[in-house]
Parts: sequence; structure tokens; C-alpha cells
Amino acid sequence: MNSKKKIGIIGLGYVGLPLYLLISKKYETFGFDLNEEKIDLLKKNKSYISDISNNELKRLKKQNILSMDKIKSISKCDYIIFCLPTPLKNNAPDMTFIISAFNRMFKHLKQNQTIILESTVFTGATSEIFVKKLNKKFKIGRNFYLGYSPERIDPGKDAINQKLEYKNITKLVSGYSEKCKTKIIDLYKSIFSNIYPCKSIEVAETAKIFENIFRAVNIAVVNEMKMITNKLKLNIHDVVDAAASKPFGFRKFVPGPGVGGHCIPVDPIFMSWLAKRKKQETKFINLSTVINHNVTSWTLKKINQTLPKKRKLKCLLLGIAYKKDINDYRESPSLKIFEKLKLKKNFSIEVCDTYIKSFKIKNKIYATRKVNNFKKYDCVILLTDHSNFNYKKILNESKLIFDTRGVFKNERKNKIIHL
Repeated sequence: MNSKKKIGIIGLGYVGLPLYLLISKKYETFGFDLNEEKIDLLKKNKSYISDISNNELKRLKKQNILSMDKIKSISKCDYIIFCLPTPLKNNAPDMTFIISAFNRMFKHLKQNQTIILESTVFTGATSEIFVKKLNKKFKIGRNFYLGYSPERIDPGKDAINQKLEYKNITKLVSGYSEKCKTKIIDLYKSIFSNIYPCKSIEVAETAKIFENIFRAVNIAVVNEMKMITNKLKLNIHDVVDAAASKPFGFRKFVPGPGVGGHCIPVDPIFMSWLAKRKKQETKFINLSTVINHNVTSWTLKKINQTLPKKRKLKCLLLGIAYKKDINDYRESPSLKIFEKLKLKKNFSIEVCDTYIKSFKIKNKIYATRKVNNFKKYDCVILLTDHSNFNYKKILNESKLIFDTRGVFKNERKNKIIHL
């Protein structure tokens, strides 16, 4: 471990904790979080992120995992990395978590420290949040340094592209000045295999949003194609697989029951919001958001149209996470489908998710179940295709299956409804 640099990470969630584990292999690292429960779990070597095992937490220095009440310890750090959420509030970017943390630590900042923002933000946000306040106490680029390096976490397992090891994902790096950029490169080149220096902070901020807009738009196209091919009585997965055989000019995206997570449903709206401030329309981006929302409603409508007309139905929903093999259910389309089906009269619904024990909707907590017998359900709705589901058993025992992920795309049994 290199003792010359000390790193502080603000926020130990889905972005901050993996970065903490990676950086702490080389440098003494301090982690700060508001959530006392997370801190307690980390000190007990209990992971709350599916991609991180309990065993990986054992090597962390527990005395360096601190609540935000101990933020004065940030004065020990050479680099301070913000990994905090930036949700939407009233359909606009909410920078409250970053601003609040920055204000709490400000009096403890000292000369020659470097702040790096990793959170996804709108173009210009890094300067808007940090520059004016920092200039009251320091001279940025001379005795204090500022930069932006957006996270590129790839949670779970990717069925299309082989999952990259975190350190091998190219790291975008930018700085308020060239000296700021050099400072950040100096740290990250010792941690990540590939560094891409951006010409400005604004370029890096916009590139991050554009990456997720690109995904959102392409997912919207394949989701719209799914609705069209359903009318044509074609399986969209057969169409996508055929198109993907082309070795150029096509990139494979797969449809689903909607989009979830903290990126795809949120980041396009960041750009729409910013463009509106600049009096620029974003018709294409807005349309992708609408389609990705609509496909969830379409999925629900198809399920309702096909459900057996019985007085009492018992249904099992498979998967509440927004993506396979993770325990993150933020913005998951499964939540919306669960909520709507739960309102149906004479209809009972249970949820099975091998990565999530319970989930919360509007301050109400629901438990998931372990299921060994699928025969007792009138229908099974497959919404998240976790790798550890027993699909052979599901296929053999289920009376009716709504497959929204193409798991059974090669099966042509009448009891499978391909959505």
C-alpha cells in the first residue's frame, strides 16, 4: 500500500463502495456515508451490494469507515472523491446530496487537496457547485484542485458483452485547469488501466450523459420494435438475433418490460432539462423516455388481456431488480407492474427475487419469497432474468408464463406468452 496519498470517498453506495475497494488496494482510504446502517454492515463485513462479497470487505480498515458526523477527518485526505446520488426532483436534476456534503466539509478543507466529482451531473454542474465557494478560500489550479471523472460501473452480468473488470473500464478524466487534470491523472493512472483525458470538465459531464442517452434511445427503438413485432406475431428476440449476425453497422440491444436503475430513466431527462434552459428542443430524447415508459404499460396491458378469466388468481412475479444478477431495484419496471397488479380485485400476487429479500414502495415494505413449487400459481410473470432461477423447473411446472426477457424465446409451447 502506498502511504504517500490518502483518499477520501464521500458516499459508499453502488458507486462509492466498489471504488473504495479498488483504491484501498493501493492507498489508505477513508469512506464517509450518512447511512449509519451501511457503516455498521461494512464494519461487520456484510455487503449490501450484490456484486461485492462479504469476504472482500474483510481487508478494509474498519476505523476508516466513518459517518458524515466525522467529516473533519477529511482534512487528512489528499484526494476527496464524491460518489453521491443525483436523483430527479420535480423532473429536474437534484444536486442536494453533493451540495450538502460539500458544505459540511468546507471548513475542514486545506490547501493542495483535490476534489473529484464522480456523480452523474448536468453539463456545467461541477463548476456551478464547487468553483465559487472554493475560490473564497483557495486559488483553484494553484493551491487547490478540482476535476470531474464520471463513474462507469457495470453492475451484474452482461449477457451481450463480457463483463469488464472495473479497473479495465476506460476512465474519463477532466480538470478545471491543466494542473488539476494532471493531479487527477496522477491518481487514476495508478488504479485504472486506461485513462481518457477530456478537453474540459463540461466535455466529460456531457459525455457521461450522452452514453446513457445512447443506451436509452437504442433500448427505446428495440422496445418499440417489440410492440410492432408482437402485432406481426413475430418474436422480437428472433428478429434481434438475426440482425445481430451482421458484423458491422449494428449493435445488439435487447428489449424488456421497461427501463430501470439510476441512469437510463434519469440521465436523458438531465439533458432535456438543460436543453430547455438553453431554449433547445430535445424531441428524440424525449420520445425515447416516453417509449421506455410506455412499454411497461404495454406489458401490463398484455398481461391483463391474457390472464385467465377466473374469480381468483394466484400469480408469481419473478424478479424485482431492474437488471439481472443485482440487488438494485431503483426505478425498476417490476415495481410499477407489481403495484398495478396488486390493485386488482380477486387477485393475489407474490414476488420471488433471489437477490432481494424485501423491497419498499411508498414507505411500505414487501417481502420476497423463496419458491420451490410453481404448480400452485395460475401464472408466472418473468420480469428479471436472474441467472440462478431454475428455468427448467419453471418451464415444467408453471401453468402459464409471461416471458418479458426472452428466456424461453426458443420454446413454442402454448403456455408461454412472449412479451
